[in-house]
Amino acid sequence: MFGAVSRWIKALGYLLTGQIDASRRVLDQNPHVVRAKYDDIVRQKVNQIQVYKQAVAGLIAQEESKLAKVKAISEEMANLERLKAGALAKAKQTVERLKAAGKDEAAVKGDEDYKRCLAAFNDFSSTLKARQDQISELEKDLAGYAKTIGDHKVQLQQLLRDVEKIRGEAHEAVADGIKGKQ
Repeated sequence: MFGAVSRWIKALGYLLTGQIDASRRVLDQNPHVVRAKYDDIVRQKVNQIQVYKQAVAGLIAQEESKLAKVKAISEEMANLERLKAGALAKAKQTVERLKAAGKDEAAVKGDEDYKRCLAAFNDFSSTLKARQDQISELEKDLAGYAKTIGDHKVQLQQLLRDVEKIRGEAHEAVADGIKGKQ
């Protein structure tokens, strides 16, 4: 008895499902419903494109940040080059002064001013090398960003063309639906 009641309830559910499905098919052919479905699809695509644009803008911001770092390090390198040249000139002046005073090679190398100038020159040289390595690394990153951003821009253009294509299809589908009814 419970089995018969459960089969009757299932059959009633199937009947309702069938009627709802038939009503849905009729509504799906209505031009206003077709237009609303296409509008919803276009709205979703446009929202996805906006999210994608924001992501690409984030990449561009990172690229700009790296460019600013390269510029700052380049300016620092110019200052270091100037300081390095100054230390070298000061060392040469010290050597000339000591040689003019009659000091030999060992006394020149042992002089405190000469050692300080040489240490400064070596420090500036090593710092310059480190900055050059940093710039090389940043330029590699920038090249990667440029390629990635270019690829994403092409993808965005394709997505925008797809949205326009869907909008055109919407008009055709609505026209076909109206034509089919008549």
